[in-house]
Amino acid sequence: MPPALRVRALTKAYRSGTALAGVDLDVAEGEVYGLLGPNGAGKTTLMKAVAGLLRPDSGTLEVAGRPFTRDSLRGIGALIDGPGLWPRLDARQHLRTHARLRGVDPDGAVERLLPLVGLDRVADRRTSAYSLGMRWRLGIAIAMVGSPRLLVLDEPTNGLDPIGMRDMRALLRRVAESGATVFVSSHQLDQIARTCDRVGVVVHGRTRYEGPLPGLAEDGDLEAGFFSLVERASGGVR
Repeated sequence: MPPALRVRALTKAYRSGTALAGVDLDVAEGEVYGLLGPNGAGKTTLMKAVAGLLRPDSGTLEVAGRPFTRDSLRGIGALIDGPGLWPRLDARQHLRTHARLRGVDPDGAVERLLPLVGLDRVADRRTSAYSLGMRWRLGIAIAMVGSPRLLVLDEPTNGLDPIGMRDMRALLRRVAESGATVFVSSHQLDQIARTCDRVGVVVHGRTRYEGPLPGLAEDGDLEAGFFSLVERASGGVR
């Protein structure tokens, strides 16, 4: 079976500098894959490229074994730069609106997704009254309206309290168990370690490690291994 996502030699430069300098990744079908790296490593740029929000300068993307095209976006759900919600609408209204825009049965989307993200009991509450964690969960539900095979999430635990982080980790596992592949970025090693099957580490726009988390550890210490990898990739400068 081809990987859900294959990235080869992907590059992207801006006027301010190079964001991606040759990223290679393979995300397997059905896994929760964590993209790790310090701030400014190029994670969000990579996520935006996979979500079709920007065009890389060079390199290739494949989704489910096929070259990335506009049609690939039908199988991708994405939440980048946080959930953008209408404060006067409730969760049910958000899902119905997005379902109609995508040509999906609104009733089916509401019935399937609200329980999945744990918002069925507050579905009629305006999102202006939602906590940050609830807003993220609704954003994920919206990204899943079209039943995507690949879900791309950029920093979904940012700003969450410990309970919100716990709930997000459980949600990502449920999403994977529902049949989707989850590609999630974070700079928080502990959250990725508790959630993901495999990881890729990007530093200065390049892939520095890809594989199971234990392979990243140094003498059994994940944090020490991660910091050592980042330091080596940065030429010894922290």
